[in-house]
Amino acid sequence: MELSERKRLILQAIIEDYIQTAEPVGSRNIAKNHDLGLSAATIRNEMADLEEMGYLDKPHTSAGRIPSEMGYRFYVDSLMQRYSFTMEEIANLQHSMDRKFMRLESVISEISDTISKVTNYPAIVEMPSCQKSRLRNLKMMLIERGIVLIVVVTEEGVVRNKRMGVAEEIDYEIIDTISDFLSGQLTGLCADDLTASRLMLIYEAMAQYGALLKSVVEFVLDCLEDSQNRVYIGGASNILNNPEFENIDRARKFLSFIDSHENITKMLGTNEIDENEHISIKIGSENGVEEMNDTSLVIANYSVGGKLHGKIGIIGPKRMNYARVVSSLEVINQRLGEILGKMLYGED
Repeated sequence: MELSERKRLILQAIIEDYIQTAEPVGSRNIAKNHDLGLSAATIRNEMADLEEMGYLDKPHTSAGRIPSEMGYRFYVDSLMQRYSFTMEEIANLQHSMDRKFMRLESVISEISDTISKVTNYPAIVEMPSCQKSRLRNLKMMLIERGIVLIVVVTEEGVVRNKRMGVAEEIDYEIIDTISDFLSGQLTGLCADDLTASRLMLIYEAMAQYGALLKSVVEFVLDCLEDSQNRVYIGGASNILNNPEFENIDRARKFLSFIDSHENITKMLGTNEIDENEHISIKIGSENGVEEMNDTSLVIANYSVGGKLHGKIGIIGPKRMNYARVVSSLEVINQRLGEILGKMLYGED
């Protein structure tokens, strides 16, 4: 059944009041605080209809109403007004992201913290990736007799390093030779390119150092496979600032869930964004995960130079300020692409 204009206005007023107060909303409050031209009795009757239709719930301990998941869904799809940032808010948000970092992980980690601080909700940022992570650079350096440092840089800008023991007789010149050889053989390749036959040719070309080459190549493979689908979570404890999570068991259950990299990666993977949308909102049980039944997830895709992509998301109670969160993600989304584009590709 389609909602009348009067029911739409009342539902919007209830949801926006509940977002602000976290307290059940009564008909007298609506009549007093919103210029709807309706009496408290009329509003109360309409609220009863909205509850019967499934848009509102009534807590047992209160005469007021709170939105149901169905109510929130209708609100974000049909009633939510666009939140307009002031120029000062936009400038502050962009300034907080305009820092220079040497490593991509530092950028992603810092930005996840920044988003959390701006929204006061936990934030997720997925490492940008293409379908196949490729090697950009490989360098081996003998840092002391018997110890070599291996530095691997992927196409996405992910940097990994590892100290590895080598035979005492291997000197700087040999390490430089092996480093240049492997860099020439592996640069631009992804994990799938390193077939058994290709690796056999590499090992045979420098058979006297086959064991060392094998160890280095295994580390490169680990780096290429690990650099995809990495996610960073900022401000997870911010969820505790909401009264919905004053219950210790509920809070512990949620924090335990998002503490798992595997859980977050899987959740992002199952929440694809429609081609015609730039932001997706999943409310409560729509996330398909029991631990997220009391929360909502707002996610957006971001792209870097048309070559890489990832997701950014914000997790909050179902009562979250959706309009402000969506506007925040729109500003952050654009700036994130610019920052990473400049870092990875030197784009202006």
